[in-house]
Amino acid sequence: MQNKPRVDYAIKAISSLLHDGNRVYVGLNSLPALLGSLMARDFYHKNLKILGVAEADNPSLESVTASTGDPFMVKSSPVMITADSFDMIQKGLLDVIFLGPVQIDKDTNVNLSVIGDYRQPKVRLTGGAATAYVMPLVKKVILWNLKHSKRSLVEKVDFITGTARYSNNDVFVVTDLGVIRFLRGEDEWEITSVYDFTSIDEIKNNTSFPLRSDQPKVISLSEDEENFISQLDPYSLRLQT
Repeated sequence: MQNKPRVDYAIKAISSLLHDGNRVYVGLNSLPALLGSLMARDFYHKNLKILGVAEADNPSLESVTASTGDPFMVKSSPVMITADSFDMIQKGLLDVIFLGPVQIDKDTNVNLSVIGDYRQPKVRLTGGAATAYVMPLVKKVILWNLKHSKRSLVEKVDFITGTARYSNNDVFVVTDLGVIRFLRGEDEWEITSVYDFTSIDEIKNNTSFPLRSDQPKVISLSEDEENFISQLDPYSLRLQT
């Protein structure tokens, strides 16, 4: 029986999608993305440069706080202002960016704006900030959503905040059930990872669009990995995401 936090599996999955030499940008309210980046760099010892809204250039952190934009991060690192990070995106020099949309559809459209009609929404969301700008330009987009269901992975989003539809970059979605990847050549999605407590069928049954599957990787969590995540987040702030 699965008794480890599901978010911790998503954090490990995020870390597995990051590679030596990557420059990664962590946005606001993106604690799983920050923890996954720190795990890749400090636990697996991948050569990463972590940037983000805190404007810290590859900060060294013993623990995280509730905000990924906490200015305390610059106490232990040089400053990298947001304008310079976005300049890197425009020049094709940023490898990975994370986004946490409420809805994701089969065409890589994402929604961080509203649920329902834009003029009379049922729910008004936080907004997309620079989503429309960064999604087509960055080399790899990692979308994360910890409520994998047919309401979050939908046939068509209620509102297109941003899209990678007309780009040629890599797009992954990391959820509390597993990892899927957009296959541009086939215009389809593929399950690339399941967790040791989930299954291909569970992921397919909770997704509104078709998914391919061909021997996806099974992600488990070791005691050392779980301890590393818990030490970085001693107050379990990640469980509130």
